[in-house]
Amino acid sequence: MPTPHRSAPVDREWSQSYVMHPASLRRLRCEARMRLTLLRWPGDIATAIEVLSRLVHDAATHDQSADGTPRRMMLRLAVTEDEELVIDVQDPRPGIPVGSAAPAGEAGTGLAYARLLGAKVDHFLSEDARFRTVRAVLLPGEASL
Repeated sequence: MPTPHRSAPVDREWSQSYVMHPASLRRLRCEARMRLTLLRWPGDIATAIEVLSRLVHDAATHDQSADGTPRRMMLRLAVTEDEELVIDVQDPRPGIPVGSAAPAGEAGTGLAYARLLGAKVDHFLSEDARFRTVRAVLLPGEASL
């Protein structure tokens, strides 16, 4: 299992729980845009929202609870002392490696796209092995027009 990317200490952060369903994505995008502004992250917020969307969409799309009960994912946005943005999407599927639940030909497309947008992406299990976290780290920089 990969070791999570090590960044500078976290300076400010926000987290929220969401139902693991693609319909949650619109609300999450709006809230994340507002939170990134309030966290004063000096990077490209549009790119950060796109990376976040890819991670959340992957988690929500491939969620398959045995009894059909909606599960919840935890989203965390953290800005480090070096102004890196850390995006964590935690879900209750520790036994599923990244991309393995995707239909043939689609495995990892969201994560690959997040990497193309400049994010360092990795994943790891919680200490109690009950949750998997997919993490993307973005560097601060000028916003694209």
